[in-house]
Amino acid sequence: MVQLLEVANIFDEMGSYWAEISDNHHTEQQIRFLKNQLKDQHYVLDLACGTGRHTIPLRREGYIIVGLDASVNLLRIGKQRGGGAMLVCADMRFLPFKEATFSAAISMDTSIGYLPTEKEDAESIAEARRVLRREGFFVVDVFNRLKLTAKYQDKAPATQKTEYPSFHLQQQRQLSDDGKFLCDTWTIRCKAVGETRVFKHIVRLYDFDQLAGFLDSTGFAVKRVFGDYEGQDFSADSSRLIVVAAVR
Repeated sequence: MVQLLEVANIFDEMGSYWAEISDNHHTEQQIRFLKNQLKDQHYVLDLACGTGRHTIPLRREGYIIVGLDASVNLLRIGKQRGGGAMLVCADMRFLPFKEATFSAAISMDTSIGYLPTEKEDAESIAEARRVLRREGFFVVDVFNRLKLTAKYQDKAPATQKTEYPSFHLQQQRQLSDDGKFLCDTWTIRCKAVGETRVFKHIVRLYDFDQLAGFLDSTGFAVKRVFGDYEGQDFSADSSRLIVVAAVR
């Protein structure tokens, strides 16, 4: 049985290693995509913001934005980067904000799927609804389960090697037997001291119907569905599943 770490603390353990990985992951494309969606929305909540790689640039663009994450280590890195963004340490299931505080919320790069149960993932979406204003909306970006299933289901683990500024990463990727979880083994070798560390990364996958069901049951109506950060329509072969939902 696949067991998830409470509040995805793998990223807290990885610290600066995860900061380098995430910084290298389509950040500029994601910022352009978000600006097209947010437009005149100024009071924004960035859920699972990590090091603030979306929060900080959007603040510089003039948005009033709060970044929230459960990782003390990643938030510390974000604060060291400056930019004056407000970064808050808290749990997505229990947001420390009053009702109807924000005009928009964003959840980028698959931050939904790490909580121990599907029920808790749904509860985190309900919390996002609670803190959004009546005219607000929610941008949810997750892995496209259909594409990952076609690529990895019932196949031998796939190995990929990537070099980052301070370490080498070897990723071994496969799906769980039931196809509900993406399971990675990340082996990291630090260039400076030669230290090797191994991390197990597991995230629950959702298809459109499941994600739309969560959104509908918590008071959202799906308005747009995209397949990548360039705004292409979603299909089974899309790189991402990005849903824009409005408060009902």
